[in-house]
Amino acid sequence: MSIVIAVITAAWIALAVVYTVRRIKHGGGCCGGHEAAARKVKATDTDISHYPFRYTVGIEGMVCSHCVRNVENTFNSAEGIFATVDLASKTATVYSKHRLDRRAAAAILEGTSYTVMELKEEAL
Repeated sequence: MSIVIAVITAAWIALAVVYTVRRIKHGGGCCGGHEAAARKVKATDTDISHYPFRYTVGIEGMVCSHCVRNVENTFNSAEGIFATVDLASKTATVYSKHRLDRRAAAAILEGTSYTVMELKEEAL
C-alpha cells in the first residue's frame, strides 16, 4: 500500500514540475495563453532628456506580464514615444517628443484590448 501511495505522489510531483516548466517556458499569462512572450520592442530613442513631455497614463485591461509587454510594445512602436508600464498601478509612464492628449494616447492603443482611462501630464 505504501508503494502505491509513493508512486501516486511521485506522479503528481512529476506533473506539477512539467506544468511549471511549460508555464515558464511558454508563458501562460491570461492573454498570452501558451505562447512565448512577445519580443520586446525598444523605442528608437531611450534618452529621457530628449523627451520634453511626460505623462502618466491609466490603462484598463492589463492583468499580467504579457499585457505589460503588449502595452509597452504598442507605445514604443509609435514615433517619438518611449514608455514603461507598471502592472501594479496599471499605469504607463509615457515620454513623448510631442504633446499628447487622451484621444492621441487612445489612438495609439486602438486595436488592442487595452483602454486609456486617464492621462495626466507630469512636470519634468
